[in-house]
Amino acid sequence: MNFEFTGVLLRSAGNRSSVPIPAATLGDALTELTSQLPQMGRILLDNTGQLRRAHRLFLNGELVPNPDRTMVLSESDRIEFLTAIAGG
Repeated sequence: MNFEFTGVLLRSAGNRSSVPIPAATLGDALTELTSQLPQMGRILLDNTGQLRRAHRLFLNGELVPNPDRTMVLSESDRIEFLTAIAGG
């Protein structure tokens, strides 16, 4: 499966818009992603290893309202994040 990054997450991905990860579940994919890109883990995950509330996960273009680490993924899946931006 592929993680695809835009916006603020692109820098944490080493300016790579797509990062292929071999994984069977979302949890495995996040573990491998944050192993390859430790700075991404600090941005995406909270202290308990769950996705921060500031991020929305899209699987193949569809919003996943409550992503679960046990969610099964296939080789052709594509995960993207929409990140809330705050400022003033």
